[in-house]
Amino acid sequence: MDWIECMGFIDSDSEERWLSYLDGLTHLLSARSLQELLAEALALVVNEFRASGGSILYSSILTKHVRQGDLSAAARQRIDRIEEATIERARLRPLQIQLPRSPPITRQDLPDGRGALLSIPLIIRDRVHGVLSLYFAASELHVGRMQVLSVLTSSIAAIASNVEQLYITRQRLSQIGLFYQMGQAMTSTFDLDHLFQDTIDLAMSVIDAQQATLMLLDRDRNQLRVQVSLGRAGRLGLQVVKPGQGITGWVVDHGEPLVVNDPEADERYDPAVDCVPGHVLHSLVAVPLQFRGRTIGVLRVCNKVPPLDFDKEDLSVLITLAAQVSIALENARLYNSLRADRDRIIEAQEKTRHELARNLHDGPVQLLATIAMEIDYLERLIQARPSEVPEQLDALRRLLRRATQDARMLLFELRPVILETQGLVPALESYVERLSENSRFALHFDAGQFQNHLRPAVAGTVFSIVQEAVNNVEKHAGADNVWISLREEGKDLVVSVEDDGRGFDFDAVVAGYDQGTSFGLLNMRERAELIDGVLSVQSGPRRGREGTLIQLRVGLTQT
Repeated sequence: MDWIECMGFIDSDSEERWLSYLDGLTHLLSARSLQELLAEALALVVNEFRASGGSILYSSILTKHVRQGDLSAAARQRIDRIEEATIERARLRPLQIQLPRSPPITRQDLPDGRGALLSIPLIIRDRVHGVLSLYFAASELHVGRMQVLSVLTSSIAAIASNVEQLYITRQRLSQIGLFYQMGQAMTSTFDLDHLFQDTIDLAMSVIDAQQATLMLLDRDRNQLRVQVSLGRAGRLGLQVVKPGQGITGWVVDHGEPLVVNDPEADERYDPAVDCVPGHVLHSLVAVPLQFRGRTIGVLRVCNKVPPLDFDKEDLSVLITLAAQVSIALENARLYNSLRADRDRIIEAQEKTRHELARNLHDGPVQLLATIAMEIDYLERLIQARPSEVPEQLDALRRLLRRATQDARMLLFELRPVILETQGLVPALESYVERLSENSRFALHFDAGQFQNHLRPAVAGTVFSIVQEAVNNVEKHAGADNVWISLREEGKDLVVSVEDDGRGFDFDAVVAGYDQGTSFGLLNMRERAELIDGVLSVQSGPRRGREGTLIQLRVGLTQT
């Protein structure tokens, strides 16, 4: 039934009253929010129909609730039941009805005999999305006025739906701008501390929460470690959480987001984990930080103000923020890892230069200086004692051969061309042969049946690890023998360097990394990781006998 029909049907209402209704509905269009619209609409209906009070519940994408006037206890109880039933039906399955013209009006006399209650569903496109309830303490409605009330309610429902859609559109536009700002902020820094701080600042401001916490998963220790946590009262204390502990741990364990608006009623709630000391927790949202399907942490916000419950929009925004944070976090980690690798490469280059300079000074340079002095001595000897010249020439030849051998060995160690042309086994054979000429210990090499041709990058890395291991033996072990061997075990290549020297305390050497006192083992381990290999070291108390065994295991599929 449209307004023309209503005006013709109802004689008791004047044209001025209908114009008043139209003015009231027009004024509703200027409402700035759904809550303001419902409040003004309820006031309009209560005043125009002289009700003692009323309540309006709107539940669609958003849920809003307004009550006004003087409601008796019996009226409030009955309205509560009506609204609870409406929300429950909408939650399980939106109630779809077929209406010929206007929504039905249900009248219920209150059990205390003091007045009656009228309930009118808010219907949008044949679906119930709320209810309008009016309480009349004494006055009665004419049947015609009930028809007008039905039409007014339909108009209010339509206006509410439009205002809701407009609000959601504005929110989405705002979120698009916000997500752009978030993306700019997340990708503009590789400083992890700055990234953590930006994340919780955004989470608190966007969701309007009192607290925000960002935790990262330490897989080695199997625990969550708080990176940064902030509340309205200032920075909060750090804590450690185990996966599966509390609501926060559950989110990490299952990799699923969670909204909890009544934490104490949730069996997963653990106040020692989920609640910040000194704060009362009334609502919580936690979303996992995930990268390539792997959970790396959790972002949690608590206590939406003033207080309110968190809703689906809050969860959606936080999930989007968590996705951007995860990408930014991995980018920052990768950047920092690359910087660390660059620094290690530069340090290794400097170490190689210093070692080369030292080896040149202690080896070929010293020999060449000795040869120069021997030549001067030989010139004087020719004049003074010619008979001794042949013997002195033999000594000079030996010095020249040794200088040549040392120079060739340095060149070989810097770039073994044979490794690139013939492969790992010939390169190691040549290395052992050259090193044996001047080594203080006996070298033994056994390639077994291994004839697999490795990729140059893999072969070069294996050769460098063997070099580093042998150099460590020469500098520190005091060994008489060194055994180098290659063998295949299933789909793996196992490279072993073993000596019979004094060994060393492995744990003490590893602890020395922090003081910058030893990097030989660290260099070998990092090189092994570059080819997806595993390096193991047995020495000292760990081995239970003299000597050291270093083994490199690398998959042949990687070669």
